[in-house]
Parts: sequence; structure tokens; C-alpha cells
Amino acid sequence: MFIDFSKFMLSKDYESSNIAIVSIPYDETSSFKPGSREGGLSIRRVSWGLESYSPELERDLNDINFCDLGDLDLYGSQEEKFKMIKEAVKSILSDGKKVISLGGEHSITYPIVEAYKEFYKDLVVIQFDAHCDLRDEYLGNPLSHACVMRRIYEINKEIMQFGIRSGDKEEWIFAKKHNIYLKRRLLSEEDIKYIKELNKPIYLTIDIDVLDPAYAPGTGTPEPCGFSSRELFNSLYMLKEVSDKIVGFDVVEVSPPNDVNDITSITAAKIVRELLLMIGIE
Repeated sequence: MFIDFSKFMLSKDYESSNIAIVSIPYDETSSFKPGSREGGLSIRRVSWGLESYSPELERDLNDINFCDLGDLDLYGSQEEKFKMIKEAVKSILSDGKKVISLGGEHSITYPIVEAYKEFYKDLVVIQFDAHCDLRDEYLGNPLSHACVMRRIYEINKEIMQFGIRSGDKEEWIFAKKHNIYLKRRLLSEEDIKYIKELNKPIYLTIDIDVLDPAYAPGTGTPEPCGFSSRELFNSLYMLKEVSDKIVGFDVVEVSPPNDVNDITSITAAKIVRELLLMIGIE
């Protein structure tokens, strides 16, 4: 028996799977501490330290049909890389599978959502993050990780932001002016009721810096006064009520070079496991 640490634990073959994991090793617009391009590799490696069974969900990864396709091979300009990300996600969606993406910095979520919009016109994008990410441009780049939700808003007006506690003045003004569903807290029952009423396919994007740096030191732009891992998991478990609507998700901004004893990577791996079990089909 051999263990392949380059794959998320218990990964199966592509043909029999209804979910595909893809790692996107990209962090070229990181504005503080780079290193998230190594996030996917680290999340996969430490996933083998977890049990396959979730007592909270009473489900086991052995019963879920998913595969790990590995790292996406990226080259060229940022625009060319984003096109490659979009086309790769479209290819998997065309095969009738859900996509789980491991970052990488948060900018990768934009081409992913672009791909999803070609399959789901009325998508709702739910973001867990410390930052608004609503800048029109950052350091002269409109495709920066600091602009990802602004770009997504331009193609998909239904966005919901949770855990936000940082952003420049212009971002907060933009959110208020456009009535963006932005909350400084995590999910509540009221939010779940609203999501149910929307009755739309859901795409989740989870920036690991939504957690306080004490729980997730391995990230590019840590922001104090965040949430504990327990608080985040409790919030994610609330999505069980709409799990049939979740069509994909990503976990981004895990930066192993800035981590301490794999704290951040193992937390991200558990997030992936729990959401896999939540949306997987036996």
C-alpha cells in the first residue's frame, strides 16, 4: 500500500467521480507576503493526517466519489493564465462534475466564476474573507487579489460577503452604494433564510484569512480580530440546509512559507473535507 501525498486523501479516478479537485498555484499579485502558490500541495499533504470520517456530518470520504487532478500547469501573462484557469474549469463542468479549487491567491476565483457563469446564469457567490476585495484596481492592476469581488460583482450581482473587517474607504462606500450584502459577522439563521429564498446555485469562496491569525498564521495578508476555526466551521455547517444548491467552492490564500507547524494547511484541509462531505453524492 502506497500513499500519494500529491493527492487529497482517498482521491479516486476521474471517470467515476462527480467532484474534481484542482490546485491553482498562482500568487503573482500577492501584495504583502507571497507563497500561496504552494497552498494546494500543502493542503493535500496534510490531509492524510485527518480521519476520513466526519462525526459532525456522519459521513465518510470513502463513500464520496471525488478525484484530485493535481496542479494546473500555468504559463504566460496573467490574462493568459486566467484564460487557462477558466478553460480548465469549463472542461470539468462540461463533464457534469463540480469543481473544488485550492489556491493560490484570491484572484483565481474570478476566472473560476467566469467559467461557472457559462453554466449557471443566476449564481449566488458567497464569500468568507477578512477583506472586502472590492477595489477597482490595486497597484495599477484591476485583476489583483484585492479586486476579485469587484470583478465578480461586474458579472454576477448576487454576492454575499461574511467576516469582512478590512478594506479601504472606497470599498465600503462602493458596497453601501450598491447595496452589497456585506456582513462583518459570519452566517446567521436570517442569512440562511435569505439564501433559501434566493433559490439559486451557490458558489463558495473561502479566503483562509477570515480566520484570526492565531488560527491561520499561514496567509499572505493576515488581519487581526478575526474568527476562530470553531466559529468558521459552525458557520459552514449552517450551509447543510442548502448543500444541494452548492455547485462548487474554493479555499484560497493558504501560504505554507508563512505557516507555523502546518496549522493553516490542516485547517484548510478540514474545510475541504467537510465541504466535500456536505456536497458529495454517495
